[in-house]
Amino acid sequence: MNFVSRMLKRIGIMSKYGHHSLLTDLTRSERRELGQFCLDYCKMNVGYKRHKGLPKFSITKGKVYGTFGEYCDKKISIYYNECGSVGKFVHTFIHEYTHHLQDLRGYNKVLSRVGYENHPLEIEANEVADKYKQDCLEQFRNLKIND
Repeated sequence: MNFVSRMLKRIGIMSKYGHHSLLTDLTRSERRELGQFCLDYCKMNVGYKRHKGLPKFSITKGKVYGTFGEYCDKKISIYYNECGSVGKFVHTFIHEYTHHLQDLRGYNKVLSRVGYENHPLEIEANEVADKYKQDCLEQFRNLKIND
């Protein structure tokens, strides 16, 4: 592949999988591929607890406005239409994966006292997602460029 072809491919990948690129522009299989990459990335970089194993994940159209994703019963659910952008998808995936690693006993009791925004487990999940989002997105793009 010559230089111009490589650059055109890179520009296409960066455009398709940019931080602000729309998830609705991706096919179902492309969203699934991104989700699988996020899961593998999280296992290698965020952490892995053998006794918990890996969570399952689904990528579906959400029905509750403003709910980007959730973690329940060892399953991550990402609502692509609510996330909107590729960057928000990656952030949400890492956020929900962090919940998989956390001890969630007593979550609802704390939630009723301090609310969602001030919940220590939500704060931690957002900090982890903020820390890893950009690197995960860059690694995914590099993988696609070198494909």
